[in-house]
Amino acid sequence: MDNRCPLCGKDLGRRKLGYSIVARMDVECPHCSGRLSVNVHRAEQAIVLIGAGCALLLAALSYTQQRQALLLAALGAGIAAAVAMFALERAWLRRWPRYVPRRAPPRME
Repeated sequence: MDNRCPLCGKDLGRRKLGYSIVARMDVECPHCSGRLSVNVHRAEQAIVLIGAGCALLLAALSYTQQRQALLLAALGAGIAAAVAMFALERAWLRRWPRYVPRRAPPRME
């Protein structure tokens, strides 16, 4: 993943969480104070949604059927999603820009 600021080129890989507003996915560059947005790839969204959905479904089934094996499967689904995200970032999304300059909302230019 390319964690550089698209405005000034500084590396933001070790930035603090205090610089971001997670609910809006907005980030402010600590070097140039530029407004950035987090650039999430569709594959990342799919892995998170599928992994969390499978884990929650298996956990709910485990609770209703009182089966420990289903609970272990839910844990395995969560771990598999985390491993898939790590592999995706390291292999396929190496050059994907994590941040893009923030665009004005529609009709607010």
